[in-house]
Amino acid sequence: MSQTNKIQTLGSTLGSLVKPHRTWALAALGALLLGSAMSLTMPVMFRWLIDSGFLAGENPEGLNSAFGYLLVLVFVLAMASAVRFYLVTTLGERISADLRNRVYSHLLVQRPEFFETLKVGEVLSRLTADTTLIQTLIGSSLSFFLRNSLTTLGGLVMLLLTSPLLSGAVLLLVLVVMVPVVILARRVRKLSRASQDKLADSSAIAQEVLNQITTVQAFNQEHTEAAKFTTSSEQTYRTARRRTINRSALLFVAIGLAFAGLVAVLWMGAKAVASGEMSAGELAQFVMYAAFVGAGFAALSEVLGEFQRAAGAAERLIELLNLDTTIHKQGLPAPAKQGGFLIEFKHVDFAYPSAPEKFVLENFNLSIQRGETLAVVGPSGAGKSTLFSLLLRWYDVNQGQVLIEGQALESLDLEQWRANCAYVAQEAVIFSGSLKDNVRYSKPDATAEEIDKAMADAAATQFVRRMPDGLDTSVGEKGVRLSGGERQRVSIARAVLRDAGLLLLDEATASLDAESEQLVQQAIEKSRHGRTTLIIAHRLATVMAADRIVVMNEGKIVEMGTHKDLMAKQGLYAKLASLQFIDENAQKLMANVAN
Repeated sequence: MSQTNKIQTLGSTLGSLVKPHRTWALAALGALLLGSAMSLTMPVMFRWLIDSGFLAGENPEGLNSAFGYLLVLVFVLAMASAVRFYLVTTLGERISADLRNRVYSHLLVQRPEFFETLKVGEVLSRLTADTTLIQTLIGSSLSFFLRNSLTTLGGLVMLLLTSPLLSGAVLLLVLVVMVPVVILARRVRKLSRASQDKLADSSAIAQEVLNQITTVQAFNQEHTEAAKFTTSSEQTYRTARRRTINRSALLFVAIGLAFAGLVAVLWMGAKAVASGEMSAGELAQFVMYAAFVGAGFAALSEVLGEFQRAAGAAERLIELLNLDTTIHKQGLPAPAKQGGFLIEFKHVDFAYPSAPEKFVLENFNLSIQRGETLAVVGPSGAGKSTLFSLLLRWYDVNQGQVLIEGQALESLDLEQWRANCAYVAQEAVIFSGSLKDNVRYSKPDATAEEIDKAMADAAATQFVRRMPDGLDTSVGEKGVRLSGGERQRVSIARAVLRDAGLLLLDEATASLDAESEQLVQQAIEKSRHGRTTLIIAHRLATVMAADRIVVMNEGKIVEMGTHKDLMAKQGLYAKLASLQFIDENAQKLMANVAN
């Protein structure tokens, strides 16, 4: 994207954020204009005081009135400045929150492929550090920039009116100062973007390692991970230092040249007063306006650096807002739950976007009857979990169709369809909060009786009774206060509570002991009635209860039938079953030895 397009995109985005709060913005602009007008009036007042009051020593009443007007002017300036500060700062906070909310909401509707390539830590950095820079831009820097721009522009106009000759010297000074300022400002912008990227990389590293701290410690990798973070942090520091050097040079050039030129202009003015070409009041007025202009340019150079940092942050946020990997959500009403759903995969080809050349499913065909319980087994990488990804529309097929009651899944309203699905992942997902919060995540308006029944159906009642606060017990981040089996049973209870027409169980009993697995199997047996149930599992105890078993390998169905039929065929299913039998016996033998 070209520099012009970046500026246009930044302006468009900020404009859309300011638009809902334009009343506040206009009020802040009014206060800004009033304050600037008062500031620019002061030198005129001082000129009049010097020429008419102090030097002449006449008209004491007029002198008193003039100081009275000056005092009123000061109070108006103070009030306008206070109002401007309040309105602009509040507006900056509001827009920062709106931007953060917009980016986060946009991220939540992205396809999973987006999160396969972007690190969570980097996203968090953009949501926090970058939005804070935007808040600083709008709530402080922008106001400061506008105020100094008005003061500088007004000061230049008044300089021309006061002394055209000296004003020509000041304008020449402005041109001399602006050239190096613009050059250095461009460097600061690039380095600001690079600095934010490096900071995001460090955040991503810390996020990943802290989330897997037990594995890091188990393999004694604390020093290695600390070294990685230090390396990344040092890169961030070096980039930030280069940015600071350029900003310091920017300040040196702007302030040094500006005030050196101002000294030269004062020398010229002093000679004009000595020769009678100017009055002392006119010189004082000119000096004050020249100071306004010099200080304004120095301040603008500082604000320009802040603008460069904020522009870099805005670019990163706009990149997220411009993502176009969302799934089309609007469509036809989803079919009503009538004892489950008739589901058909017809000639489906699918490859994940991260590996488009490798098809996980090829010419895949499968019909699942309404109310049927279907188990899907096969070796790792066979494409089992991909079926769930397609049914939940995390991805859409490359070729072929997935039909729900004869309607193409892509044509259905996405939210309505997912409301008819209940999903239990292989690795139980638990949010921080209470047990009750986690169970009713699938149905926020669930009654206490419904929650209790779901927990009972998931064989979770007994361990909940041992909790200090029952269902109100805090489970900690990612459920660290629960065992693996307890987390899985909470996850199953969440799915049961939804009472959906399609139940998807991905190794739902993988983390359970034999006793809990048996209880959960009974719960699944009860909950599968009146709905279509798909089960991905390796354990025979899970698949034996299914109406049909589909055996997959390399994206294709290689066997299908009941447990008894498949064992009789002595094919892949029988081989997987025999391997599991050997593995289970080995586990029992090891348990006996340990005892």
